[in-house]
Amino acid sequence: MRIGIDAVHISRNRKGVGRVERNIIQILSEATYSHEFVVFLDRDPSELSLPQGDSLSYSVNKSNSLIEWEQIRLSRAARKHKIDCLLTLSDRVPLLYSGRIVLYLFEIPNRRRELSLDNKVAGLYQRASDNLTRLVFPISIRRARLIAVPSQFTSNELQTMYGVQDRKIMIVPAAVSSEFCPNYNHQYKEQVQKRYGAPGGYVLHFSSGDSRDNTELALRAFSLANISEKIKIILVGDGYVDQDAFNEMISRMELRDRVISVGHVSDRDLVDLYQAADIYMDPSLYEGFGLQVLEAMSCGVPVLCSNTTSLAEMASDVGLTCEPTNIEDFAHGIEYLISNTAQAELMRDAGIRHASQYSWNKTVEQLVTLCEHAID
Repeated sequence: MRIGIDAVHISRNRKGVGRVERNIIQILSEATYSHEFVVFLDRDPSELSLPQGDSLSYSVNKSNSLIEWEQIRLSRAARKHKIDCLLTLSDRVPLLYSGRIVLYLFEIPNRRRELSLDNKVAGLYQRASDNLTRLVFPISIRRARLIAVPSQFTSNELQTMYGVQDRKIMIVPAAVSSEFCPNYNHQYKEQVQKRYGAPGGYVLHFSSGDSRDNTELALRAFSLANISEKIKIILVGDGYVDQDAFNEMISRMELRDRVISVGHVSDRDLVDLYQAADIYMDPSLYEGFGLQVLEAMSCGVPVLCSNTTSLAEMASDVGLTCEPTNIEDFAHGIEYLISNTAQAELMRDAGIRHASQYSWNKTVEQLVTLCEHAID
């Protein structure tokens, strides 16, 4: 059987989905299957440092946009290579492709689209892309032979919002790569903290520019927390488009000297930032899985996150959770974890054990099995 892997997000997406595709490819390069796997990219695999494998090959197809990729390049490449089943993590399947498709769907795009359209700084292309998703997504879930989802929450949403039958859905949790692990070297932690200008410690938060990140609440909670002013908050990601508005906001909160924006970082630097953090804070308004929560736990960081959507499921009973609209509860959560070092240590250990239950080998095995069932 020849299985196609849509991996375009490795070169185009700086968020979790690109890391998911990279890890799937890594496992396939190491595993022994009777199948052949063709990975579809829009850049040369050597530029992306992707592995080689006996049953793995790459097909490079240049594309100007994700829309062009999904609707033209990907379907042409899949037909050219005579793919038996195509695995994609996209919300939108190629409309002119008649082959078998398995979706690995991390979230229902409706909420993301609503937040994007409410965002006045969203560009014309982004708005066009979101509107296309609104039209194509219902077709995508009908066209897919089978759908993999990473959480029970996303499975429930598919069934209640779109009437997808339970037998068409399989829960396939993602995992994290082996470099996301704890570092018990206290001296190294201090070196990382100094490198990022936070020798007194820091709270870590992702701020990608997506409204769902709920960054303003994270900053307000941090400003209210009764903790040492030496402790800072580090923001990872592309952050606010309007930098002037962002600077004005943190000035109003009297945080100008305590907020550090590091932008997009490499996976190696991201691991360092997790390992040296005192707390990982994620007040997200909507997540289909919560990959960053799992990454933080894997690195031994106490997690403070929202108690809604899939995050409550991911945090289980080893993270501290709050309503994503409750600034005071998040502020108290920061205070509690900073001041109760013994409890924070217990949460670190519990988080590491919880995250160890997730395995990329198991994830990929389940996805390959789904592709086999899609053909049968």
